Amino acid sequence: MGMVSEVLEEAGILVSQLDSIGVSVGPGSFTGLRIGFATVQGLAFAKDTPVVAVSSLQAMAATFLRKHRQLPVGSKIVSVLDARMGEFNCGCYQVGEESTEGIVPDQLLSAEQALDFIELHQPEVIIGEAEVLLDSQVNWLARYTAVLPDALDLLPITGRAFADGLAQPIESIELVYLRGTEAWQKRKRLRES
Repeated sequence: MGMVSEVLEEAGILVSQLDSIGVSVGPGSFTGLRIGFATVQGLAFAKDTPVVAVSSLQAMAATFLRKHRQLPVGSKIVSVLDARMGEFNCGCYQVGEESTEGIVPDQLLSAEQALDFIELHQPEVIIGEAEVLLDSQVNWLARYTAVLPDALDLLPITGRAFADGLAQPIESIELVYLRGTEAWQKRKRLRES
């Protein structure tokens, strides 16, 4: 909350002046997503501020475009986050005039399926955490850039979604855990000691 206060102070605005709040809803780290979401819940509930849910993989594509290079309209970017346990969160985004749009829903895939996903979409660029996935794929490795999503890149996505009437009440937004809840719930004791 201290960081949020600093940003608002630097911008010279109050929480009550926010038109909308953008929040990364995943996929990603369970704990990280929950902390960010809880913070946005508190801010949004305070003044009934509408919220825009943003995919972490879409934010990553926006970060790549801002930091590294522009791609021609129509180009495809595949975003990859290592989900551990031999699985990868993958999304495919097409570059538009002002933003990137998802071609298919974000997916949790095995390594083999993730490589098939890349082959299917034939992206100009692959970004994120794909070193392990691409280490033996020389043709795709040449198109790879290590990038992680930057919160700064939620701002233009949120602004466009708000202008298009896509902001929602915080109660209607859920985090996107592509892996089922069994992966993060505490294990139940099998027998009593």
